[in-house]
Amino acid sequence: MHVSSFEGSFDESPTTMRYIPQLRLDHQVNSSTRLGFDAAVDIYNYSLGDSLVEMDGDLYRFTLRYDTPKTQVRVGLQKINFGPARMLRVLQWFDQLDPRDPLALSPGVWAGMGRYYFENGANIRLWTMVDAPDPQRDYWGDMDKWPWDMGARLEFPISAGTLGLTAHSMDVLQHSQVTENRLALDARFDAVVGLWSEAMFSRTEEPFHQWDKISVMAGVDYTFGLGNGLYTALEIASNRMGNIGDDMPWQVRTLALMGTYTLGLSDGLTAYLYAIDMQILDSQYMPMIGWQHTNGNWLFYVALYDMPEIAYAAGMSLPSGTGIQLNIAFNH
Repeated sequence: MHVSSFEGSFDESPTTMRYIPQLRLDHQVNSSTRLGFDAAVDIYNYSLGDSLVEMDGDLYRFTLRYDTPKTQVRVGLQKINFGPARMLRVLQWFDQLDPRDPLALSPGVWAGMGRYYFENGANIRLWTMVDAPDPQRDYWGDMDKWPWDMGARLEFPISAGTLGLTAHSMDVLQHSQVTENRLALDARFDAVVGLWSEAMFSRTEEPFHQWDKISVMAGVDYTFGLGNGLYTALEIASNRMGNIGDDMPWQVRTLALMGTYTLGLSDGLTAYLYAIDMQILDSQYMPMIGWQHTNGNWLFYVALYDMPEIAYAAGMSLPSGTGIQLNIAFNH
């Protein structure tokens, strides 16, 4: 991936080359039981202009799987994500997926997760994680012991949709200086339009400070019958931070709009607009429009973007200003 800002110099333009070889093994133990193993390595080269900044490799996935018709168990470095939101994900707790990334790459977490499927279509997930990444933990530095997290999620069908209830506790053994408890509710309904919502309450305790966060989002999508079909989605979100009972003065409101239009079997257009409103800064807007082309195993993606200098809701690392992003991928 190469990104260049029209205002900046070439020496400030980042280029990332990566190769992710994957291995997948499956063994059918009997008619109802399967064992599996997934492994992948992320080998990357990061440069600014023509100067090499970093070249390294990391484990991307390393997961043992056990599956039966009603149960699933996964242990190792894996991706864990959930929730119906697309862009403004209140429930984006353990992944870094960005809808603007055509490769949909995201680091995993070291975890054990079990899932059980009920006869009525409901399912429950239980997980435990070790040393899961968190900005607050990084702020307070390294620890002698790894913090363990635990959580659960229940999903059950309702008329024309699905409800979800999720709970997560960070550092249940209190080895670190940061503990946090989260509780979230989400819903998805499919009618004439698609409707979904996510809501979360969390309480964080760290040295000398305790603060609460309330996050709520709502989304809608619809495909217009124009040409090959114009898919559109709109999401709005509000995040309030402070202490329950006080004014909770810190508030961030975000709007995200996306559209996709298929030009043919191999080509498509995508467009995104993020708008962020905070008390301490002027409103910020992040538009992006791209064209994607596939040819056999090759994928080409070119996008124009405009990124403000401070973009809190921008998951992708893009230089500020107006610029161009180029992705070329080969899958084999």
